[in-house]
Amino acid sequence: MVYIKSIIDKIFILLVLILSAESAFSQDNGSSCFYKHFTGTFDDNMSITVDLSAQNGKVTGFYYYYFPEPGNETVSYYGKTIPLEGIINANSIVLHEFSNEEANFTGEFEGNNKISGIWEKNEKEKPIPFDITEDYSKGSVSFTCFTFSDIRYAKKDGTAEESDPKAKIDIKLLYPELPAGNILKDSIDYKITGFILNKPESIESPELLLENIAFDFFDSYYRATDGIDDISSSASFNWEKDISVDVFYNENDIISLKINKYAFTGGAHGMLMIEYVVFDTEQKKRLLLKDILKDNFENELNSILDKKLRDLNGLKENENLREAGFFIDEITSSGNFYINNDGIGFFYNVYEIAPYSSGTTELFVKFNELTGLLKSNHPFNWMIND
Repeated sequence: MVYIKSIIDKIFILLVLILSAESAFSQDNGSSCFYKHFTGTFDDNMSITVDLSAQNGKVTGFYYYYFPEPGNETVSYYGKTIPLEGIINANSIVLHEFSNEEANFTGEFEGNNKISGIWEKNEKEKPIPFDITEDYSKGSVSFTCFTFSDIRYAKKDGTAEESDPKAKIDIKLLYPELPAGNILKDSIDYKITGFILNKPESIESPELLLENIAFDFFDSYYRATDGIDDISSSASFNWEKDISVDVFYNENDIISLKINKYAFTGGAHGMLMIEYVVFDTEQKKRLLLKDILKDNFENELNSILDKKLRDLNGLKENENLREAGFFIDEITSSGNFYINNDGIGFFYNVYEIAPYSSGTTELFVKFNELTGLLKSNHPFNWMIND
């Protein structure tokens, strides 16, 4: 009887997912969900690169500008990468610099692949015009956005109210538009599924992947709540699962992906885990530190990271890290890193080097700080400003 009931519950979940698929699942390149890589002009003498990811009218992204050095057209000066956040309303878009809300881009979409408008720092300074167009010509890859969102209540008889215990899932997957059998696609598939599912496998259908994740989540929820007479007052049965795969950098034959997974299935608090992974699209493989740094780089790199960790936490040079609340005696480079135009960011999840209360730790090393460690054939020569 228990086995039969389990089969019935699984059929119930499957039917619910099928019936709700039209409203729960979204894939498009419109304002609902998209990723776009833009290049264009900024003022009269500067170029600009912008990466934008949008979902349900909310936008996040990054931009940087660059221009030729005066008197030397073969060398360019690159501004630092600046995070953006904002909103889309119909064909209008407003983007604020993450660390300075007074500085903003205001523009209009022309079709789906072009934005024109102005950048303003404040009311006293003259606005700067910009014009950007979707572009994947400089070693970039296009991505399609897939999302899945759904809620299931512990009460399956249709009498549940909004405040009753429920399981909620939200998934956003930016997936590269690469042909089946492509070596790079397989490498990306294995990293995404290995982190999200804890078992590397090929992604035959992004839609099916998201639906299977949701099915397993709701199946676990119903099995956990089955047979409990009254769970109305227990917050531990308000389960949540959030997964996202975002593009952190996408240019010059390099892709940096950011994979987030958060879960609350009862207990004191939920758990957020973040993994960054970098790919070389020309070599069609994952990029590791040993691919870009010289042999025996560890000690010098760890010394750089140690100083940054101490500066970040206000610690003296010889202050004991364990006595300061860390789980480690010394910091070491992490395989969890990303690359952008400015350098390499090393990321440490909660509990990895410090307690949950300390949160995550991110240590960023500029390329200029790594000039003695980078291999002679590294792909970042053009990024380094003397």
